Amino acid sequence: MNAQSIEAFVRALRELAPDAKIDVDEAESDGGESFIDISDGDFHTEVSYRPNFGFGIYVTAGAFGQRPDEVFRNAGKAARRIGQLRESFFRNGVLKHLTLVEMRVLSGLTQVDVANALDIKQPSVQRIERRGNVQIETLARHIHAMGGRLEMSVVFEDMEAKLELTGLKASV
Repeated sequence: MNAQSIEAFVRALRELAPDAKIDVDEAESDGGESFIDISDGDFHTEVSYRPNFGFGIYVTAGAFGQRPDEVFRNAGKAARRIGQLRESFFRNGVLKHLTLVEMRVLSGLTQVDVANALDIKQPSVQRIERRGNVQIETLARHIHAMGGRLEMSVVFEDMEAKLELTGLKASV
């Protein structure tokens, strides 16, 4: 399964970025971690793959041993995310974390789809996606309308932990 998933990822990535250089460092064992280096001109990122974890994409530059910033369990979706990162890099010169718009596009949804799920009008979805400061409950509802759930983490120099959002409604 390891090789098939990586092959599917590389195939999908080649469709999006035919000139990109893709180097695969296969895992030494069946359940081990493989690494995929992707570069296209000045654009560079790394993806790790573990069969029971998925495709881990590194957005921020970090030290050896860092965890991936994003994880995708679907090879095609992971390749599309790399395509988004690549386009964003060529447009802005930097790699940026996932936005609400990119999340919605990766999920194959339109603003109208999300608006219908939230029982609001499409322009309201557009405003939420463009806002720099969104209330947590609004964000949680938006993510839920796209089929996900919001989880938050706190990060200190000497600790990381998930933050329990007890004030949010159970339906969110």
